[in-house]
Amino acid sequence: MNRFLEKIRSKYPLPVIVVYFMMGGGLASGQDYQSRIYNAYLLKNMDSWKEVMVEMESNYRITADKDLLYDIIEVEYGYIAYCISVKRRKEAREVLERAVGYVNLILVNDEKNPRIYSLQGALYGFRVYLEPFRAIKNRNRSIEANQMAIGLGPDEPQAWMEKANIAFYTPAILGGSKKRAVPLYEKAVRLFELTPGRTWQNWIYLNCLTGLGIAYEKAGQIMDADVVYRKLLELEPSFSWVRDDLYPQFLENHSMN
Repeated sequence: MNRFLEKIRSKYPLPVIVVYFMMGGGLASGQDYQSRIYNAYLLKNMDSWKEVMVEMESNYRITADKDLLYDIIEVEYGYIAYCISVKRRKEAREVLERAVGYVNLILVNDEKNPRIYSLQGALYGFRVYLEPFRAIKNRNRSIEANQMAIGLGPDEPQAWMEKANIAFYTPAILGGSKKRAVPLYEKAVRLFELTPGRTWQNWIYLNCLTGLGIAYEKAGQIMDADVVYRKLLELEPSFSWVRDDLYPQFLENHSMN
């Protein structure tokens, strides 16, 4: 163990060594990260989310684990969306630049991964909001990356979810459509549920299902939206975004008698 620590000390700064001890004398597993991020998502605890994100990045600097790098991009993707939602644009840009760098790093050795192109498309989508003067250019890049993702992985649920997000969140004047997003979200949810291992403790699956509920509501498919919100609360009764915000507001706006 001493020789191992000496090797770390010689190669990495003190904060990384501190992280080593915080993890109980060893590197936290991907399973542990997944569970902690999932719970942070359920409880809307973004301080915990950021804490895990920092740990993951420190771990990556030690291990250069390619699988961990992909997971980091997913976690940063979620954190960027949060920062945008609470108007923390500077922090969103900082995390976005790191995530873009990680995407490019993966693409050097893995040019056929549909999931990484899905995330690349989403990151370009964030640029639409953060760089409005380049909105059309970044929207086109987002669409191109998403088309690449679907071309490489026609059954990849995340690719279809991002295609749905593009349709839903793009302003109508630029070709967006709430109604056109509905079947895309439906397909993404179906593919998540048909793909082994893609629904268990997967915050992105819950996010996709929530997106479907919101899209149903915006498209006027009120009964379908109610079914989705109820399904979400059956799957995860502690899902605070739906339990405390979305579903109560939905019931206030729509009579379900």
